[in-house]
Amino acid sequence: MLAIFKTIILLVVALLLAAAALLIPAHLRSIDLAVLQAHAHQGAAGHAVDVVLNESIRSAHIGSTLRILNATRTRPDRRQPYQAQIRELLEQRPSLLASGGPDRTLEDFLELVQAKPSATAGIEPRPLLPQLLPRSERASLSSMLAESTNANVAALLGARDIVGLLRLHPASHAAGAPYDAGILSLALLIEGGHFSPALAQKIGQTAAQASLGTPAAVRALEDFAIATLSLGRQLDHRSLADLAHITQSLSDWGEMGTLFRAQPDRIDALYTALRFEGSSSPIFSYLATYPDTGKQDLDAALSYGPQATQEILREALPIYRAKAGLAATVIPFLSQYRPHSLVELSQNNREGALAVKAGLFVLSGLAFALAMGAAWRASIQETKSQKTLARSTPSIVARNVFISLVVALTLWTLFEPEVLKSSNTETDSDSAPRIEFVVADTLESLKSPVKAMQELNQVTLLVLALFFITQLVIYCFCLIKLKEIAKQKLSASLKLKLLENEENLFDFGLYFGLGGTVLSLILVAVGIVEASLMAAYASTLFGILFVAMLKVINLRPYRRHLIIQASSETHDSEVSLMKNIEL
Repeated sequence: MLAIFKTIILLVVALLLAAAALLIPAHLRSIDLAVLQAHAHQGAAGHAVDVVLNESIRSAHIGSTLRILNATRTRPDRRQPYQAQIRELLEQRPSLLASGGPDRTLEDFLELVQAKPSATAGIEPRPLLPQLLPRSERASLSSMLAESTNANVAALLGARDIVGLLRLHPASHAAGAPYDAGILSLALLIEGGHFSPALAQKIGQTAAQASLGTPAAVRALEDFAIATLSLGRQLDHRSLADLAHITQSLSDWGEMGTLFRAQPDRIDALYTALRFEGSSSPIFSYLATYPDTGKQDLDAALSYGPQATQEILREALPIYRAKAGLAATVIPFLSQYRPHSLVELSQNNREGALAVKAGLFVLSGLAFALAMGAAWRASIQETKSQKTLARSTPSIVARNVFISLVVALTLWTLFEPEVLKSSNTETDSDSAPRIEFVVADTLESLKSPVKAMQELNQVTLLVLALFFITQLVIYCFCLIKLKEIAKQKLSASLKLKLLENEENLFDFGLYFGLGGTVLSLILVAVGIVEASLMAAYASTLFGILFVAMLKVINLRPYRRHLIIQASSETHDSEVSLMKNIEL
């Protein structure tokens, strides 16, 4: 009765330790939503999104304010005050509807062309590019910019009619309006001081080289103009200026244009993500790495503000989602009782949180191993001729340790199955950004599944470790059984019969190895596990090696000893019988 009570207590302890581990919002291949939510109120009074919105509305940046409101999915009760302030600003300065925000250079141009907002325009600012496509507007803007003393602006104006363009036509051509509008938009941004001085100088030097007919400079300027067209046809001038402010290189501007061309239905989200992150490369890489869940995860991070967005892009991980099954039931239930201190631990020290979680899983497995040991001891009848091994026996200790590791790995993969998915984060740095989004799905479909699995990745190592540790556990069980038989006060012949009875147990490692190989091949074929085929075949190999080691090193010498002892006992009994006959 005491043993049963002890077993129940140890199982309860194992469950509590496992639950404590699951309360920690830290994962190997994903980031928990609770960590992102913690950033919503960090470092500022009130919601982090409200801080950004207040800054934008106080600067009269109505375009960026509306885009951030849409991207962060702000509730209607929080949205209405900002919309009311935007209407007040438009009543005071109607020109903001054309510019999206205060900008002296653009406002001078609007006054020059006498642009007037439509009475039914609403509060959405107008994109910049459609305002520059008409020939008269382009002529007026070029005349105004011609009076600029900025050498970089002059270099751009001198590159309006260059030769050698491959995808666009020069400004003097009948179809040259797009290229001319793109060049004038760049000149307008440089004149307003929105690009950094170093980048503005590089743009000016590229334009000057293109005017001289340098092929590389012509291609670079054309790419830059195309990126500007992609941005300008979606964004108002003030929003475009905000992106120019965070641009550090020509490639950054090109990546922004690629993002806007690839996802034209997500302009608000892309703009807000660029504003929050301050760089295009992390967003570009994140969406390319996670084409299936990247959009949804990025949108979720945007709703919690800049710091949450920077966190998910810095970690470059998807948001954790409990899949259907046990995880979908247990995780939401436990999250209701999660202490905020655990969220702070994962937020401030992710590696430390993972270490604590792994330790709790191992302790849970150890408690489970001890519970199984207690149940096993209770099931064995204690007799004078049969004894159990002490808990401090090395084989018993090794068995408990290995069982705890197997339980820890099983629990982790059960609640985070993403660890069994291979991560293909390698990108072709030589490919142009615009190519990656266009052909990403095509390349993925052409990739051979078998060839992709030949790499020795983290998933393969995890599966190998699981098979190896499981074989160690089986090996320890067999050693324990050998020691039990050896400690029993029985005759050698009877011990040999007991060993013969345990033959299936001694071959269990081989059976498990074969079963592991078949199961792994099935999971790989179905696509549930993305591991190398080497891991599947290694299961059988481990089974063969451990069974051979058990029988050759442990079982064969002991059985030989028993055979000799049984022969000696038979000889002694025969001698004794002969003496009795003589008497």
